[in-house]
Amino acid sequence: MVIAFCVGLKRFLSSGPGRTWGPLLLGVYGVGLIGAAFFSADPALGFPPGTPPGPPRTITTHGLLHFVCGGIGFLGLIASCMVFARRFASFKEASWACYSALTGIIFLAAFFGIASGSGKPAIILSFYAAVFLAWSWITALAVRTMKEAR
Repeated sequence: MVIAFCVGLKRFLSSGPGRTWGPLLLGVYGVGLIGAAFFSADPALGFPPGTPPGPPRTITTHGLLHFVCGGIGFLGLIASCMVFARRFASFKEASWACYSALTGIIFLAAFFGIASGSGKPAIILSFYAAVFLAWSWITALAVRTMKEAR
């Protein structure tokens, strides 16, 4: 769905900053999600239930590729947020520019927190909140684009 949205977004944006890189980087996020779904994560930090706490004893190829695909996708999302923040700022849309930039910054901080391997509940909940914020931003951007296209 993210990739399909990016194709439509690229077709819709005909001018202005970020018309190429914004959708492309968001598409990197979509591809990263597919890759992370294809390669299963290693059991760790008590997940799934019954797994001992702490990091995995060994990292499998699938676990490593899950992390790499997810990381590349997350960086694409963060970069896309910043590109759209610049785009909205150039059109003097301060609220959208701020929303986009804050989404990228918060997601970056949460990504670093979860990538640190910390199994602390506050880190995990912060990451969940950042994912919710990022998906809310993508949804809001899609709704805005559909309204503009009409």
